[in-house]
Amino acid sequence: RIEAFSDGVFAVVITLLILEVHVPTLSDLSGEAVLTALVGLAPKLISFGVSFFTVAVIWVNHHHFFEPITHSDWKLLWYNSFFLFWVTVVPFTTAFIGSYPTQQLVVALYSFTLAMVAFSSVWMGRYVFFKSDLFSPLINMDDRRRSWTRYRLSVLLYGGAGALAFVAVYASLAVLALVPFLYVVPSLLRRAA
Repeated sequence: RIEAFSDGVFAVVITLLILEVHVPTLSDLSGEAVLTALVGLAPKLISFGVSFFTVAVIWVNHHHFFEPITHSDWKLLWYNSFFLFWVTVVPFTTAFIGSYPTQQLVVALYSFTLAMVAFSSVWMGRYVFFKSDLFSPLINMDDRRRSWTRYRLSVLLYGGAGALAFVAVYASLAVLALVPFLYVVPSLLRRAA
């Protein structure tokens, strides 16, 4: 049930991302006017694309994370709810960065949101991997530590992108666009099992 609920939240979040990209009103229907309108939409389209990909990668990793979990408890429900809270903030910060793509504080806020998504995932992972009996005993501690360390790296990268926004906003945007590529292939815990 946790995964089904989470999948529903992810489906809503990923749908909400596109709602801030509005069809432009055209007074002139020439090809040039349409292209000009599309160029004006470029920041929103780019922020939508990056966030869609980012949320999709998060969803794939979340699904992969839950595969070796044998059962749940009330603590896992709350850890997952905290994680989903931050995931649901992504459409707001996506709309914000789409409107103000080079404003330092806006980019930092987007970075902070993704850092909190990553942090909440790490926090949940710490509980599941090391503090509970919810995880498959077939997966050894070394594999758990490796996976957890990999998750922690995303907190540092997104946090660093937020700090970088105040120094070099375009470099920060590049980091935000590239980090998800590090997590396209989930960790190999399932294979270890």
